[in-house]
Amino acid sequence: LSPSYFLNRALAPFAEVREPRAGANDPILASLNDRIAVLFLADVGVVAGAAHDQLARFIEDGGILVRFAGTRLAGSSDDLVPVRLRRGGRILGGALSWDKPKPLAPFDRESPFSGLSVKDEVSVTRQVLAEPEVGLAGKTWAQLADGTPLVTAMRSGKGLIVLFHVTADTTWSNLPLSGLFVDMLRRV
Repeated sequence: LSPSYFLNRALAPFAEVREPRAGANDPILASLNDRIAVLFLADVGVVAGAAHDQLARFIEDGGILVRFAGTRLAGSSDDLVPVRLRRGGRILGGALSWDKPKPLAPFDRESPFSGLSVKDEVSVTRQVLAEPEVGLAGKTWAQLADGTPLVTAMRSGKGLIVLFHVTADTTWSNLPLSGLFVDMLRRV
């Protein structure tokens, strides 16, 4: 099942979901031309050229960009992420790894997710890591039990850039299978 399947299932009951038009030369530009309020990108590594410039303007003017990690984003990203990312990410059983899947930590009182119940069954087996930096805690909306960010965000102009450090499908975590996923997307 593709990332768009999970996003559509989570969002469709609460929002008008539009897929990029079939045959569009650049799906990002096509989506922005549809006058959307929120753009979801699942595992897009680098946004470049005219798409980057229009997307940056969209955010500055009040749009919301929600990105999800994946192998492309773990390998290379652009400046349209809320934090600097380490290349490659962290994999269960790999370099920079842990020995078993990590659960979510309770949401901080300052997080937009505050008040949502953290489900014990949600676990993460892979994530893109944020580079440690001053202010990282203030950009972190959700984290794993080991303190590494799961969701980070930052304001840019009038808009917002949000990054889920896992995929929008079940390859890196089982979050998309939970009701918590729906609740988190609604809060964004």
